[in-house]
Amino acid sequence: MALFVLFGIAGLIIFIGFLGELIFKSTNIPDVIWLMLVGIVLNIFSKDIASQPAFQSVAPIFTTFALLFILFEGAMNINIKQFIKGIVGGVNITVFSFVLSSLAAAFFMMLFLKWRFIESLLLGSIIGGTSSAIVIPIIKKISLGSHATTVLTIESAISDVLCIVGSITIIDILVFQTLQVPSVFEKLLYSFIVAGVLGTLAGLFWIRFQKFIQQFSKSYMTTIAYLLIVYSFVEYIKSNGAIACLFFGLIYGNSKKIEKLLPMGDTNGPQSVVSPSAKFFYSEISFFVKSFFFVYLGLIIDFTDYWSLLIGLALTILLFLVRPLAVFMTTKKTTQKKDKVFMEILAPKGLAAAVLAQLPLHNGIANGLKYSTIVSSVIFFSILLSTLLVFLTEKGHFNGLRLPKMNLSKIQKSRKKEKSLKEELDEDLEKRKGKKTINS
Repeated sequence: MALFVLFGIAGLIIFIGFLGELIFKSTNIPDVIWLMLVGIVLNIFSKDIASQPAFQSVAPIFTTFALLFILFEGAMNINIKQFIKGIVGGVNITVFSFVLSSLAAAFFMMLFLKWRFIESLLLGSIIGGTSSAIVIPIIKKISLGSHATTVLTIESAISDVLCIVGSITIIDILVFQTLQVPSVFEKLLYSFIVAGVLGTLAGLFWIRFQKFIQQFSKSYMTTIAYLLIVYSFVEYIKSNGAIACLFFGLIYGNSKKIEKLLPMGDTNGPQSVVSPSAKFFYSEISFFVKSFFFVYLGLIIDFTDYWSLLIGLALTILLFLVRPLAVFMTTKKTTQKKDKVFMEILAPKGLAAAVLAQLPLHNGIANGLKYSTIVSSVIFFSILLSTLLVFLTEKGHFNGLRLPKMNLSKIQKSRKKEKSLKEELDEDLEKRKGKKTINS
């Protein structure tokens, strides 16, 4: 494809992303839909784009940057006090949702496609999480409470770790026929705790460094450069760079509150190093990478494999039916009904699932090729269903999958009415009997 055509497509994507945000503000239809449709149209009419070597070499780099930057920018807008309050709820819903979703998908594949349990569980672990690259942009634009926002942000970041560790562990069992339970927990703790500590320390250092460097010059790009260095270092020591970026963004975005808690030698008093213009700049970068990320997801879906599409649709519906149970078991503190509904429906799959779906084929596991096509289908339908339900919930047309609660006061009133009617009928019968006896 000619270079001028690619530039034209890139410009068109940015305009569609901008128009999608305007449409979202007026209609509550998420811009994710329009961007994915662009990718689908490009996939249908120009099938050679996704298969070109240049595209395949650049796509993993871009999607990884999109993931870590969206996490960073999303965490900047979270109140650190709300984060501390919501971290327990975020971890709880992550674990419950991952376990329930993985087992539900595994039993579905065993019952209807006759896969072995271990292979079915591998598919379940790949699609058992949620995508931060999709959840965070959506929750930034909907009317969602601070607690629910924090819980969903934490869940979308942590669930990738569970998916990666769970999937790799099951692949090791299939390939080497061994299971080392302590190593699984060590990987989880190392991925989360080490990354969280390093991301926090990186944020504290960068607050101090930015206050020093701003005396001479202001450069928002240096923060992005530092973000890439933090991610690279944490990945180099075999921990989770995305989690580190989340904690870095949280500390950096709450610099004023952090300095109140931890005085850092500033005689002028605590001041935020993140100005409104800086936040606007980072939000524009996030918009740019988000737009191309969703177009990429539309590009990688294979619409010629109808059977895999149907399986993916069935799995998506199953996962969305299981999700309310995880929310019910872990979010008792969330009092607003609408917040619980959003937590039930925001379970889309994304980049982590797409990457993990390639591992079974590379490791020579049975049905290896089917993993990729089924997971791509689940990604598409889960994003489509999430955005559709978000639209319906915002409009007030969808109130969750729970059964309506019984109104006890209405039941009591109806029972009193029935009792009074019965008493009136009994009195009327007694009067009639008395009249008959007098007449006789």
